[in-house]
Amino acid sequence: MTVLNHVSAGPDGDTAVVFLHSLGTDHRMWRDQAEALGTRHRVVLPDSRGHGGSAWTGPPAVGDWVADLDGVLDAAGVRRAVLVGLSLGGIQAIAYAAAHPGRVSALVVADSFAALDPEVATAKAEGLAGQALSEGTAALADTYVADTFTVSPLPPGAEVVRSAIAGMDAEAYAATARACFGARVEDRLGAVRAPTLVLWGDRDRKTPRALSERIAAGIEGAELAEVPGAGHLSNLENPAEFTRLVACFADGRS
Repeated sequence: MTVLNHVSAGPDGDTAVVFLHSLGTDHRMWRDQAEALGTRHRVVLPDSRGHGGSAWTGPPAVGDWVADLDGVLDAAGVRRAVLVGLSLGGIQAIAYAAAHPGRVSALVVADSFAALDPEVATAKAEGLAGQALSEGTAALADTYVADTFTVSPLPPGAEVVRSAIAGMDAEAYAATARACFGARVEDRLGAVRAPTLVLWGDRDRKTPRALSERIAAGIEGAELAEVPGAGHLSNLENPAEFTRLVACFADGRS
């Protein structure tokens, strides 16, 4: 099995906070959070297959993402993890926590969903996949940045998002978009045993609050909190509050 590209920082140990990025981005989107939490936690930041420094090995299914993450944790020597996933990363985090409850000490799911209406899923997937294949990922990156960020001027992380998407292979992006929006992990929520925090940027137009509410309702004891003044990539638009919420939740659980 090919192990995903990943970066590890912070104090040594067999526990870690593991950050899972969104569709088209890579581990660099977590720079602010890694710097803040890395002073007292070990942090591990993988690139999902076909993203960043990780090779493309063909269209993924949810089970592939779970196996990929298991391989990263093994390679990094992580026994137990606080998983923090945003959008695509949230789907991956839910699936992993449900499959490996003994290895997840806490879960943070931000601006994500457990299942979409099939018509909505198809429209989102084919819209992004079609643009990537017909116009290229550089043009898609410009469109995505313009459509996603809600603050002006753009935050520093916007250029990281643009460059990550622009650097992706179009076929890899299209296949991942289809897998992401078609993923259905709602039936796995009840299997999550880890303490869970669900975050939602209060300007997020891509994943409405109701989708976060469904995740929180499906996981016993889960908490739901808003990240104010932030859109879909809430960790980039309000990094201070996002980081504060994650740090308070992770402390004592990693």
